[in-house]
Amino acid sequence: MRRLAAATLSWAALLGAVQAPDPATRARRRGPELWAGLARDCTVPAGESAFDLVVEATSLLGSPDPAWRDDIGYGVVASCVYQKRALSHDQRRVLVDTLLANLSRGLGETGTDSVLLRSFSALDLSVLAALELEDPALDEAGYRKLLDAALAYLRDEHDLRGLTPRMGWVHATAHTADLLKFLARDPRFTPADQGRLLEAAWAKLTLRGTPVFAHREDERLAAAVASVVRRADFDLSAFQRWLDRFPPLEAEVWSASTPRLATLEAAQNARHLLDSLFVALSLTPAAPTSATARGPSEAARQALMDVLHKIHH
Repeated sequence: MRRLAAATLSWAALLGAVQAPDPATRARRRGPELWAGLARDCTVPAGESAFDLVVEATSLLGSPDPAWRDDIGYGVVASCVYQKRALSHDQRRVLVDTLLANLSRGLGETGTDSVLLRSFSALDLSVLAALELEDPALDEAGYRKLLDAALAYLRDEHDLRGLTPRMGWVHATAHTADLLKFLARDPRFTPADQGRLLEAAWAKLTLRGTPVFAHREDERLAAAVASVVRRADFDLSAFQRWLDRFPPLEAEVWSASTPRLATLEAAQNARHLLDSLFVALSLTPAAPTSATARGPSEAARQALMDVLHKIHH
């Protein structure tokens, strides 16, 4: 009898596992009114949990349909996590870990849909990083894990598509830059981290095989670098050393009568980043988002202007 009961329970568990829909399927079965209310102002129906619904929404981040991915997978997180602060600190930490795990799913693939889950997980993580500036939930180890993962993902993502006809935005570079922009404003971001971010931006722009970015990725990366420059502990000497790498790259392009395409594309990306950075540093933020956000360092802006003069003339 015990053996029969155990077998019955095993079959029941197996049947339940087969019949239970995955979170993304369950999310699509819900009415559009529920998701619209959550994305608009985090209207949580009676008997439902904001956290469970947010987790369910993030299961749609890999959808090739931008309505599911952007409007719900991102929109619900922006509304419930950032605007309404509907999640506890513990729940936010769980969500960070879930999204971090997504950054490595299918990493290395290009031209497939797997990039969507990675890219939009980075975008959702940028929402959580922005909230950390106002209401920290991560401890020092948790912050460093997030920063390390963001820098690694910027380095290791090879699918660099921007806007596509079939899926809409892919934009992994831009979304990761958004995440780094907020992480660089955090008090836990150290002077050593400034050099790491600058190096990561340089590598992304100049890595062999990187195309010329055409969908404003340079502006988003420039915003991340601007967060470094605006810090109270800004390391001007490290920034100057970073800037000094740009003129030789530009000179290399024109050292031959016919430039190598890879070098030309790298220099084009680099020039676009510096142009965007100069614009960003020349604009005064309307409302600083953290206590560390200051006006741009005039010395940094002058150093940048000197380099721009060299590479544009």
